[in-house]
Amino acid sequence: MRNSNIKFETLDSLRGLAAIAVAIFHFSDNWGGYLAVDFFLVLSGFILSHSYLYKNKATSPVEFISHRIARLYPLHIFTLFSFIFVFIYINKTLPHYADGNFFTFLQNLTLTQNIGLNPSEITYNSPSWSISVELWVNIIFILFVSKSTKSSTLFTIALIGLLVIYGNTGHLDTNFKNYFTFINSGMVRGVSSFFLGILSYRIYLYYRDDTRIKKNINYIEILLIVAIIVIVFGRSGKFSGVDIFSPFLFMFVVAAFTVELGVISDHLKKYKYLGEISYSIYLNQITVLLLVKYILEDFQIPRTLALLVYLFILVGYSHLTYRYIEKPLRKKGRNLLSHITFTPIQTK
Repeated sequence: MRNSNIKFETLDSLRGLAAIAVAIFHFSDNWGGYLAVDFFLVLSGFILSHSYLYKNKATSPVEFISHRIARLYPLHIFTLFSFIFVFIYINKTLPHYADGNFFTFLQNLTLTQNIGLNPSEITYNSPSWSISVELWVNIIFILFVSKSTKSSTLFTIALIGLLVIYGNTGHLDTNFKNYFTFINSGMVRGVSSFFLGILSYRIYLYYRDDTRIKKNINYIEILLIVAIIVIVFGRSGKFSGVDIFSPFLFMFVVAAFTVELGVISDHLKKYKYLGEISYSIYLNQITVLLLVKYILEDFQIPRTLALLVYLFILVGYSHLTYRYIEKPLRKKGRNLLSHITFTPIQTK
């Protein structure tokens, strides 16, 4: 049976570094940094499979959904209003969206901004599109996926989804576009990568005691890191058709780095705190970037230095929001929802 005390420290570190990668991508976007979002989604499928699907005690859909709302919603709302405040401060007006400011605002409040109702453009605090996708994919997961769901079914759905994206867009940097007028590309992207994350967990379960994997883990880690570098940087511009292979690669990366016996994974553990605050980093990045660009616009400083200033402020600010906003509100939200849904509070 599953050991509930297992801590995937290397995966925490990779999540933190992926959040930094997305932040750098929004500062300088002529590379494949957007693929870090697909890594998040694969990792989410892995972690939720570990925490819920293969848990010794079954979790009800109501309890699961309340846990996910408590995890995702408080910081999302805080960063939504933070973004609006900073945008108004800098531009002296509200942001304008083609599908209507108030309509898109209501969608952000309900985390429905990326289910196909807003097909013209990305909305408030743009990274939050994937939080909307995450929530609704999580609901699909708890309602329709079980231990008995065939791996071939999960793989086929993921493959079809990625082929649909490739056929209509040609790369994975898509989120608000609707395919066939009603299928949101971000949701397709989310389901595909998340399902591969479930498969990643099954790979982990199958190979976790395999001595051959442990013996050759250094070579495996190096090979996977090289493959990531090729897919992310091996392009002539921002977009590349090789994107379609990245979620499959991430499926193996997540499974392999759970072994935590390689030289690379041992070094990565040093950055596990970035994983703890990665959600704050991810949702704070656009607000911080707006402020940094506004403050530095009158200073002639090298672009690399500006990037370092941006990252320093982002990580420092995210440490504060994690400690004083995200973590305490997550706990309070979980307690509140446990009373509303009449489910017992489980501490971790």
